[in-house]
Amino acid sequence: MLQSALFRFESSAFAIAPGEDEETNPDIFGKALAQWLSEQLAARGFKVTGVIPEDFGWCVGVDSNPHASFVTCSNTPDHKTQWGVFVFSEGGLLSRLLGKDKRPEVVASLFAGVKEILSASSNISAITEEAI
Repeated sequence: MLQSALFRFESSAFAIAPGEDEETNPDIFGKALAQWLSEQLAARGFKVTGVIPEDFGWCVGVDSNPHASFVTCSNTPDHKTQWGVFVFSEGGLLSRLLGKDKRPEVVASLFAGVKEILSASSNISAITEEAI
């Protein structure tokens, strides 16, 4: 797995639905954020494949054939208005062996798109970027 840095930010724009964390782990939210990012990414030309729950948060799938790429969204522990978002891409063993691994470019492009989206939103503040 290849992953980006982590964006952390503040926003009260992403409502938490009752029972949302039943599909993740207790007190792990981010479905509304993932759905919003999904729409924003699609509007910028990314081929979004949907939003899925994982135990660690909500993931926006992005078609990056032959790799599986995702934007992961979740709240900061014990906070419902502090969020974390990062990008990761899986797969590609054969392409890595053949020296044709495109995951770095895919992650960089998707990360830049997410950064642009977050930075342009008036509902988001205090954006920081942290190495993971």
